[in-house]
Amino acid sequence: MENKIINTVNEWFPQCMPSDRELSEYKVLQNVADYCMECLEGSDEEQALAKEAINIMGILYYNGSLHIRNAIENEFLERLSKCESPASLKKHMAYMPKEMRSIYMKTILEN
Repeated sequence: MENKIINTVNEWFPQCMPSDRELSEYKVLQNVADYCMECLEGSDEEQALAKEAINIMGILYYNGSLHIRNAIENEFLERLSKCESPASLKKHMAYMPKEMRSIYMKTILEN
């Protein structure tokens, strides 16, 4: 299944592409979220990679269809929100594009 999410992640973050045969945009978004969570706990260089991935997701979100927006909210942002704590929220919000911060907060509050 070729689409905007899969093509973008494959180009920017090929390490997030699943190796199994069932390639879905949902699995790809989950992998990008897992990648971001790992990088956010790492060195400054790794945190910069997480910020870059989050920015790419923000671009996809704001230039995407309703389907792409829902997929990013339900798979990427929801998975990121699962690791939030009061101590990490401020730091993680700083990595979000300004336009995506309210969407992320909504996701946290809904879950």
